[in-house]
This record gives sequence, structure tokens and C-alpha cells, in this order.
Amino acid sequence: MSSVASTIRSQKSVLISGGSIAGPAIAWWLHRYGFKTTLVERWSELRPGGQNIDVTNQGLEVIRKMDLESTILAANTGEKGTVLTDVKGNNRLVLPLDQGFSFTNDTEILRGEFARILYEATIKNTEWRFGDQINALEEITGDNANDYGGVNVEFKSGKKEMFDLVVIADGVGSRTRKLAFSGDEVRFKALGCYIAYFTIPLDPTEPRSDQWIVTHLPGKRCLNFRPDGQGTTKAFLMWIADKPSGAERRPMGEQIEFIKEVLLSGEDLSSPLVDRVVKGLETTDDVYLEWSGQIKAKRLSTPGGHIGMIGDAAYCGTAMSGGGTTLSLVGAYMLASELAKHADNPKAGFDAYEKWMAPFAANIQKLVPGVPHIALPATSWGIHVFHAVIRLVAWISRSKPLRWAAGFVFKDDRSEVPLPDYKEYERIVDAGKGNE
Repeated sequence: MSSVASTIRSQKSVLISGGSIAGPAIAWWLHRYGFKTTLVERWSELRPGGQNIDVTNQGLEVIRKMDLESTILAANTGEKGTVLTDVKGNNRLVLPLDQGFSFTNDTEILRGEFARILYEATIKNTEWRFGDQINALEEITGDNANDYGGVNVEFKSGKKEMFDLVVIADGVGSRTRKLAFSGDEVRFKALGCYIAYFTIPLDPTEPRSDQWIVTHLPGKRCLNFRPDGQGTTKAFLMWIADKPSGAERRPMGEQIEFIKEVLLSGEDLSSPLVDRVVKGLETTDDVYLEWSGQIKAKRLSTPGGHIGMIGDAAYCGTAMSGGGTTLSLVGAYMLASELAKHADNPKAGFDAYEKWMAPFAANIQKLVPGVPHIALPATSWGIHVFHAVIRLVAWISRSKPLRWAAGFVFKDDRSEVPLPDYKEYERIVDAGKGNE
């Protein structure tokens, strides 16, 4: 049950581009604040599957505000910890989830499952348009206090409409972002690393199928297997590269052959885990190859104050940062909230959002010096050293005095930034669980 306490003066319409995580998240919050929302997604339907993501720190706080925490936990992938192995698949270090340091947590969920949950939480109150995308944007600046202005939008389908505001919530290579922001305003910072994500069959003989299995291979490569809770295995291969090859833009079949070449290059490993991946790649239809990098934007909204961006399109942190989902959720919450706070002055809302969000995003994007190179050793000896370092970190995490001392010396202030409270601006009250 829900009731409308009040509405924003002349209810504002917002077009959102992108239907993965950031897009539906901001749709939820904008509706909560009384905006009229439309979401356009270029795919013909929700994209299932995808790799594991986790919800932590401020991102988890946003989910709790949306009353979706229990739903997220129920869709958990079932990952119970991390195992580092040698190339033969023998355990070298076991890091259980409930015994201190681990690479995983109890909020691991597939991207597609998370997107489905957000879709179900917004479908009653947001108009979803699948199979279409924005082709052109024309920002109209208002002439005075009584002229709000807006954005003329032309869609690929040929449809033309005007919206009060547009929010770009796409991925790293957002086409829509390029319509509103110049190349000088948004920079892609390459990390010198490729990541190939794919789904392979579950191995019924693998006793560690509920673990994140991490296998470093000589030659600056790392192979990973993760449970997905859906009867298959999510795998990914990371490797260092001097420059992009262009394979990420080729057809899937050519991408698979490229991944196999990287996997089988270098030393003769005779690895059962490598063999498993090569076999799995022969039948998979789920491959995503990326030249990994971060998005650095000089601004998060246009000068006219009617178009802004959130999520990966605005401040992608990459898988190395471990904070991509948090950035998407927090960005959605902050932008929607500031637009509600400055209901009749969108530019002021975008400016306030950027003032808070830009330093927060920059902090999340910070990587440990040397990453990803130090995490992908070139030699077998380097792999042994890396394992030794992780073993030391795990040992420290299990000792309260040492953990306190390490936390004091290596303080991570990212989790300590409090989220502002905007409850006074909510227009929809008595909301049901995850929906209104």
C-alpha cells in the first residue's frame, strides 16, 4: 500500500538511460521523491547472468534504505570463501568467509540477478522501454525562474520527446554519454590489463565448487572460478597487456580464440584447470572481454543543468577497486536526493550531487600502488611470493591486536563516509518492501 503525501511542483519527468544497476536504482529513488520516470534500455530484455558483484559499505546502506537487503541476501551465489591454488589445482591457501580475511563476502550476487531485483522493484512505477536507445540530445536552458527548460530527445526508434531531465546510467563505453559530454570532459584511464568473463559448465567432481578458486599462471595471468548458484560456473581470466589488441571489438568466436591463445601461451603448464576452461570455451555462449580501465570525468553534469550521469558511465572503478556496485548505488541515491532537494533548480541539484560524489568516487577508485601488475606475477617464484603476502595478511586478520594495529596504519576511510539523510524530501510514504 502507498499514498502520495505531496508531489513536486509540476511533477518533473526524468529519462534514464541504462537498465542494469545504476539506472533502476535511481528510478526507484526518483519515484520515491515524486518524479515521473522513464527508463530506456537498448537490449530487448533484461540481460541475465553476468559476473559476481557484491554490495558493501555505503552501497549496502542504500540497499537497506530501499528495504532490499533480505532480497539481495536470498539471491546470494552461495560463495563460502576463497582458495588460492597452484597451476595443478592443489590448494595453497584457504580463506574461509567466516574466518577473517577473504576476497569474498556474504552479499555476492550475479549482476543479472541484482538487475532483476531492481527491475521488479521499479516496474510498477517506472516506464521501462526495451530495445531502444537515445540517438540525440538537445538541452534547452530555461529563460527565467518560471521557465524550467528541458531536454529534447530523439530515440533510435524514431520517437521524439521532451523530458525535464536526463540521467545517463550506462556502462563504460556509453554511447549516450558521448552525445552530452565531449572527449575532453571524459577520459578512459587504461590499467594495462585485459579481463575475459565467461560461463562454463559446473564440474560435478570439484569439491570446492562453493569457493572462489584463484589460480595464478606464470606470464602475468590469473584464472578464476566462482559459483553462481544457478548450476554453472562463472570464470574469468585476467592478464597484463602492453596495449589493447582490438579483440574486445571482434565477434564472440574470435574473442574466444583470442582468450584460448592467451591461456595456452607461455610455459607448458599441463594444468587441469586450464584444460577445463579451454573445454568450457568451446561451448559457451556467454563471453565478455574488456580492456580494463577507469572513467575520469571532469564534470558529472552538463552546464545547462538538465543532463547528468552516474555509475560506470561517470566513474567506473573497474573490478580492481571492488567498489563499482557501491558507486552505482550511492551515485543513484545522491543524485536523486539532491534533485529532490533542489526540485525547482536542477542545476543546483546536479552541482550539489557532484560536490559530494566526485571526491567520494575518486576515493573509491584509488588502487593499491602497483595494481594490477603486482597482483599478476610474471614468474612461478613471484606467484609464491604473492601467496606468502596473502597468507601474512590472512594471519594478521585473525589476530585482534594485529588487526587493530594494521587498521590504524593502513586506515581505509572509504567505508567511514556517512551518507546524508534526505528523508524529509520523500513524497511517497508507507512504501511496501522494495516497492511502493
